Amino acid sequence: MAATLKEKIDLINERLRSFGIEAVQEIKMTGKDGKVIGQVKYGYRPQYVFDSVNEFLGPENWRYELTREEIFDSQAVAEVKLYLKVDGEWFCKGSQKGQMQIVKGNVGDAQKGSITDAIQKCMSLLSIGSDSYKGLLIKVYQKNPGNTQAGNKSQPAEKPAETSGKPATAMPKIAGVTFEDRQGVIVAIGDRLFDKKELLKAAGFQWDKTEKTWMKAA
Repeated sequence: MAATLKEKIDLINERLRSFGIEAVQEIKMTGKDGKVIGQVKYGYRPQYVFDSVNEFLGPENWRYELTREEIFDSQAVAEVKLYLKVDGEWFCKGSQKGQMQIVKGNVGDAQKGSITDAIQKCMSLLSIGSDSYKGLLIKVYQKNPGNTQAGNKSQPAEKPAETSGKPATAMPKIAGVTFEDRQGVIVAIGDRLFDKKELLKAAGFQWDKTEKTWMKAA
């Protein structure tokens, strides 16, 4: 039986989580003085996203259209429409704008980066790479001992989990419920979780409408 689009998207997200730190990057913009402008964010590296999408959706079943492109003094901006083929028919999920800082006058790389950024934002409308937009990747990134953001250098950073689905420790005992640590996010697993929502809330869990599960940061 062929998987539904939602099932394929779930598989894409599981694949992205399985890569761990190697698929996560820090995203920040700096001014001419080298100082960071705005908020530092964490997202998936584009190639990991596109490879995962190609694996489960098929490269022939999605495409993009560049609808607008602008070059400013310090950044390139692109607007892209994302198209998906479902049941043999193409439909447009929507358009998004992406941007990329121009570094050392390299406009070409900035143009390419802005298009890539826009495509990833379009994919977020399908919940592809949703951990990035929920702010869940900062913990994954900070597990890398080579990142200075990982905290006090005198304290060793945690070793990254090689795979998802690691049993969670120090969790409350709730009948019929088990917990998994998925790259820094604790997920509750079991039947009739809705009946146990008050216990889960008391333990700090929140209902995630996109993933349709109870979860909290590790």
